[in-house]
Amino acid sequence: MFALDAPSGQTHQYLYSGFGIGRSGGLSTLLRIPRLALPKVIVKGDELSGSGSTTDFTSMGWLYLTDSFKGADLANPKSLEGGTIYLEGAAGYLLGGTGSFMLLGINRDLLLMGIVKPEMIGTAIRSAPAALVMGGVNEGLQDTRGFAFMFGQVIYKSLYTQD
Repeated sequence: MFALDAPSGQTHQYLYSGFGIGRSGGLSTLLRIPRLALPKVIVKGDELSGSGSTTDFTSMGWLYLTDSFKGADLANPKSLEGGTIYLEGAAGYLLGGTGSFMLLGINRDLLLMGIVKPEMIGTAIRSAPAALVMGGVNEGLQDTRGFAFMFGQVIYKSLYTQD
Protein backbone atom coordinates (compact mmCIF):
# COMPACT_ATOMS: atom_id res chain seq x y z
CA MET A 1 0.00 0.00 0.00
CA PHE A 2 1.13 3.52 -0.68
CA ALA A 3 -0.63 6.86 -0.35
CA LEU A 4 -0.20 9.96 -2.50
CA ASP A 5 -1.07 13.55 -1.65
CA ALA A 6 -3.01 15.16 -4.52
CA PRO A 7 -2.76 18.88 -5.42
CA SER A 8 -6.34 19.20 -4.08
CA GLY A 9 -5.06 18.35 -0.58
CA GLN A 10 -6.67 14.91 -0.47
CA THR A 11 -4.64 11.76 0.11
CA HIS A 12 -5.33 8.76 -2.13
CA GLN A 13 -4.58 5.15 -1.22
CA TYR A 14 -3.29 2.57 -3.73
CA LEU A 15 -2.69 -1.16 -3.40
CA TYR A 16 -0.02 -2.96 -5.37
CA SER A 17 1.08 -6.55 -5.80
CA GLY A 18 3.66 -8.27 -7.92
CA PHE A 19 5.82 -11.24 -8.75
CA GLY A 20 9.38 -11.46 -9.93
CA ILE A 21 12.91 -12.43 -9.10
CA GLY A 22 15.14 -11.34 -6.28
CA ARG A 23 18.34 -12.01 -4.43
CA SER A 24 19.06 -11.73 -0.72
CA GLY A 25 21.75 -12.57 1.78
CA GLY A 26 22.73 -12.06 5.38
CA LEU A 27 23.56 -8.53 6.45
CA SER A 28 25.65 -9.61 9.45
CA THR A 29 28.17 -11.45 7.24
CA LEU A 30 28.57 -8.39 5.02
CA LEU A 31 29.11 -6.05 7.99
CA ARG A 32 31.13 -8.65 9.95
CA ILE A 33 28.98 -8.28 13.04
CA PRO A 34 27.66 -11.12 15.22
CA ARG A 35 24.78 -13.03 13.67
CA LEU A 36 21.47 -12.61 15.46
CA ALA A 37 20.09 -15.69 17.15
CA LEU A 38 16.77 -15.51 15.33
CA PRO A 39 14.25 -18.32 15.40
CA LYS A 40 14.85 -20.50 12.33
CA VAL A 41 11.96 -21.17 10.00
CA ILE A 42 13.15 -23.71 7.42
CA VAL A 43 11.34 -23.94 4.07
CA LYS A 44 12.75 -26.44 1.55
CA GLY A 45 16.26 -26.12 2.95
CA ASP A 46 16.29 -22.30 3.06
CA GLU A 47 15.56 -19.93 5.91
CA LEU A 48 12.58 -17.62 5.94
CA SER A 49 12.62 -14.15 7.47
CA GLY A 50 10.07 -11.41 7.61
CA SER A 51 9.61 -7.74 8.25
CA GLY A 52 6.68 -5.40 8.37
CA SER A 53 5.75 -1.78 8.44
CA THR A 54 2.63 0.15 9.35
CA THR A 55 1.56 3.71 8.64
CA ASP A 56 3.16 4.66 11.98
CA PHE A 57 6.62 4.12 10.46
CA THR A 58 8.41 6.96 8.70
CA SER A 59 8.30 6.87 4.92
CA MET A 60 8.43 9.33 2.05
CA GLY A 61 8.33 9.41 -1.70
CA TRP A 62 8.21 11.46 -4.86
CA LEU A 63 5.89 11.06 -7.85
CA TYR A 64 7.12 12.10 -11.29
CA LEU A 65 4.77 12.42 -14.26
CA THR A 66 6.25 11.20 -17.56
CA ASP A 67 5.71 12.32 -21.15
CA SER A 68 3.05 9.58 -21.45
CA PHE A 69 0.87 11.25 -18.79
CA LYS A 70 -2.35 12.75 -20.19
CA GLY A 71 -3.11 16.09 -18.54
CA ALA A 72 -1.34 18.71 -16.45
CA ASP A 73 -1.63 17.16 -12.99
CA LEU A 74 -3.09 14.19 -11.15
CA ALA A 75 -6.76 15.23 -11.25
CA ASN A 76 -8.02 11.64 -11.63
CA PRO A 77 -6.36 9.31 -9.08
CA LYS A 78 -7.38 6.26 -11.13
CA SER A 79 -5.03 7.38 -13.93
CA LEU A 80 -2.21 5.57 -12.08
CA GLU A 81 -4.02 2.21 -12.11
CA GLY A 82 -2.67 -0.53 -14.33
CA GLY A 83 0.46 -2.56 -14.58
CA THR A 84 3.66 -1.76 -12.73
CA ILE A 85 7.31 -2.66 -13.03
CA TYR A 86 9.36 -2.00 -9.93
CA LEU A 87 12.74 -2.45 -8.32
CA GLU A 88 12.79 -2.90 -4.58
CA GLY A 89 15.74 -3.04 -2.22
CA ALA A 90 15.86 -3.59 1.52
CA ALA A 91 18.31 -4.18 4.33
CA GLY A 92 17.80 -4.71 8.01
CA TYR A 93 19.14 -6.10 11.27
CA LEU A 94 15.91 -6.14 13.34
CA LEU A 95 15.34 -2.51 12.26
CA GLY A 96 15.67 -1.86 8.55
CA GLY A 97 14.94 0.26 5.56
CA THR A 98 13.50 -0.27 2.13
CA GLY A 99 13.39 1.67 -1.11
CA SER A 100 11.45 1.24 -4.33
CA PHE A 101 11.36 2.66 -7.84
CA MET A 102 8.04 1.99 -9.57
CA LEU A 103 6.68 2.72 -13.02
CA LEU A 104 2.92 3.18 -12.55
CA GLY A 105 -0.12 2.91 -14.79
CA ILE A 106 1.44 0.74 -17.48
CA ASN A 107 -1.02 -0.59 -20.05
CA ARG A 108 -1.73 -4.14 -18.77
CA ASP A 109 -1.92 -5.65 -22.27
CA LEU A 110 1.47 -4.19 -23.19
CA LEU A 111 2.95 -5.41 -19.90
CA LEU A 112 1.71 -8.96 -20.49
CA MET A 113 3.03 -8.82 -24.06
CA GLY A 114 6.39 -7.64 -22.71
CA ILE A 115 6.56 -10.55 -20.27
CA VAL A 116 5.79 -13.06 -23.04
CA LYS A 117 7.91 -11.34 -25.71
CA PRO A 118 10.77 -9.49 -23.93
CA GLU A 119 11.52 -7.36 -27.00
CA MET A 120 8.15 -5.64 -26.36
CA ILE A 121 8.95 -4.57 -22.79
CA GLY A 122 10.31 -1.20 -23.97
CA THR A 123 6.91 -0.32 -25.42
CA ALA A 124 5.25 -1.21 -22.11
CA ILE A 125 7.74 0.89 -20.14
CA ARG A 126 7.19 3.91 -22.41
CA SER A 127 3.43 3.70 -21.74
CA ALA A 128 3.91 4.42 -17.99
CA PRO A 129 2.35 7.80 -17.13
CA ALA A 130 4.23 8.13 -13.82
CA ALA A 131 7.27 7.02 -11.85
CA LEU A 132 7.29 6.74 -8.06
CA VAL A 133 10.36 6.72 -5.83
CA MET A 134 9.67 5.84 -2.20
CA GLY A 135 11.47 4.67 0.90
CA GLY A 136 10.78 3.90 4.51
CA VAL A 137 11.71 1.97 7.62
CA ASN A 138 10.56 -1.44 8.86
CA GLU A 139 11.20 -3.89 11.67
CA GLY A 140 11.01 -7.62 12.16
CA LEU A 141 12.96 -10.85 12.52
CA GLN A 142 15.50 -9.94 9.88
CA ASP A 143 19.22 -10.11 9.28
CA THR A 144 19.19 -9.53 5.56
CA ARG A 145 19.88 -7.41 2.54
CA GLY A 146 18.30 -7.94 -0.83
CA PHE A 147 16.70 -6.62 -3.95
CA ALA A 148 13.94 -7.71 -6.31
CA PHE A 149 12.76 -6.93 -9.85
CA MET A 150 8.98 -7.25 -10.00
CA PHE A 151 6.05 -7.09 -12.41
CA GLY A 152 2.59 -6.45 -11.03
CA GLN A 153 -0.44 -4.23 -10.81
CA VAL A 154 -1.58 -1.08 -9.03
CA ILE A 155 -5.20 -0.44 -8.09
CA TYR A 156 -6.74 2.68 -6.62
CA LYS A 157 -8.51 1.87 -3.35
CA SER A 158 -10.02 5.05 -1.93
CA LEU A 159 -9.32 8.27 -0.13
CA TYR A 160 -6.84 7.58 2.66
CA THR A 161 -7.74 8.20 6.29
CA GLN A 162 -5.48 7.62 9.27
CA ASP A 163 -8.20 5.83 11.26
